[in-house]
Amino acid sequence: MIQVAEFVNKELGFLHYNRELLPFRGYNISSSKNLLELERILKIRTKQYNTYVTIATYSEMPRFPLNPKLHWAQFKEWVKTRDQTITSIDFMLDFDTNPSISGIEEAWQDVIRAKYMLNILLGDQAKYLTTWFSGNKGFHILGKCKIGSSWGNTAQEIINKQKDIAMQMELLCPSIDTSIYDTARLRKLLGSYVYTKQFGKTRVIPICDDQEKDELQIALATKNTKWFEQKPLIRINNIKKEMN
Repeated sequence: MIQVAEFVNKELGFLHYNRELLPFRGYNISSSKNLLELERILKIRTKQYNTYVTIATYSEMPRFPLNPKLHWAQFKEWVKTRDQTITSIDFMLDFDTNPSISGIEEAWQDVIRAKYMLNILLGDQAKYLTTWFSGNKGFHILGKCKIGSSWGNTAQEIINKQKDIAMQMELLCPSIDTSIYDTARLRKLLGSYVYTKQFGKTRVIPICDDQEKDELQIALATKNTKWFEQKPLIRINNIKKEMN
């Protein structure tokens, strides 16, 4: 059983890797083992679904009925008021190119440039950000921003400041995504398997330096799933630096 991380009080969903099958939304888990049990209950373990969570963390994530009709009805009602219960928003910068070895290299070079700029924008707090392979086309730089901190008093304020950072980086980091910045944004679950057309089955894992990036590219080129399975996870840290 692989380990997954950073899922407590987040909404969990499943999207088919090429969108051929219907999505599953509005779930939550309490452990890595619980993820396997949920996939079994939903009968999707062999159907190549990728696992996502919200960048928002809630004061409590409700457990909706498994019956599809009741589940969707209650989930839709919760969506109307969920922003009022957000306690933190993940800091997330997303670097995507194309699913190829050269594309991964392009995205990594943008990550390097982005880290330099983050040192200027966030000061010492930038060292607490972590970088993750997203499983297919690039990387995520991740942290946590609490509601009521210097980032802002609402989730949308925090989202807006993160978008401002991304926009400042757009010219130097062309692979950065500046289009999706809202409180309902999803990211792949850390540690989860990712099913792809180009690389087969990969995994969302931390990539800390050039050496690990090189190892990643070799594993992608050889479709070495075991290498991904053996990678340990790291924590995501709170980022507290007040923005200028």
